Amino acid sequence: MNSEIEKLLAELGPEFEKEILRVIPREGVPNLHDAVWYHLDSGGKRLRPALAVVACRALGGDSGKVMPFAAACELLHNWFLVHDDIEDGDSFRRGKEAVWKKFGFDHGINVGDFMSEKVYELILLSQESGLGAEETLQLAKVVAETCSKTAEGQTMDMNLRKENNPSEEAYMETIKRKTGWYFTLPIVGGAIVAKASDEIIRKIREFGLKAGPAFQIADDLLDLTSGKGREDIGADIKEGKRSLMVVHCNKACSPGEKEKLFETLNKPREQTSQEDVLWVKSLFEKHGSLEYAREKARKLVGEAKEISTALPKEAMDILDSFASYVIERTR
Repeated sequence: MNSEIEKLLAELGPEFEKEILRVIPREGVPNLHDAVWYHLDSGGKRLRPALAVVACRALGGDSGKVMPFAAACELLHNWFLVHDDIEDGDSFRRGKEAVWKKFGFDHGINVGDFMSEKVYELILLSQESGLGAEETLQLAKVVAETCSKTAEGQTMDMNLRKENNPSEEAYMETIKRKTGWYFTLPIVGGAIVAKASDEIIRKIREFGLKAGPAFQIADDLLDLTSGKGREDIGADIKEGKRSLMVVHCNKACSPGEKEKLFETLNKPREQTSQEDVLWVKSLFEKHGSLEYAREKARKLVGEAKEISTALPKEAMDILDSFASYVIERTR
């Protein structure tokens, strides 16, 4: 099933690019248009826009009508990433210099701001694809709500980095807002375009708010294996992020280990060595924190799949496949 999803993502990618080109040309204002496409061309799976398309199709909607919104979801995701790299101090994204590093801090902020406005322009273009005014307004509303929730989650994440006794409850609420809502957005939007009932949309939102946090936990695990294509493994440790592994290890390790763990996490990024990262990883392995996180992600996906049984079978099958994919991927 993973190979089928990878194939689908590859097939849909060029379609999303065409939509984005309608609002952002490759050539235009230096340090703006070229910077957007520098970032977009660096890769990414296009998972979120694909979710919008498959959800719409599975619920009997016209995928042509959802394409501008799907592209808006991809642009929204990348706008968040551009600003996230600034906030986290990440110099690399997908193996290339981050936008702020290549074009400058000031341009990085402006590029993200520009992309944010183009999200809404794409949504308005949905009407040119035949979407009704009511559905277009609904899409704008869910995007605005999602952006607010995500900003709250990002703030909670940054606040949590100063906490030396982080709770699992605080962590889960953080990733629900930071990742869960905007993972859910494309699926809900696809259902809106398909004119699904309020009950189906409610169930889809419940599904996404389980699968989205599972995606974040899996992403945090990838940071310690593949480095998520940013740099060496352990960027999250250098940033001092309180991942689920940190939360679990904090409760399981000895007082001495805990003291060293938070001393390492609280170091300035540039002073955190790769040896520090490997020590933290070995501590996680010693106390079973990696496996605890993997099991938590699996549990959340299981709960998401229980929710999806209330959906039409085609929608249930495709969403369940994507839910499994997000925790099984290796990059």
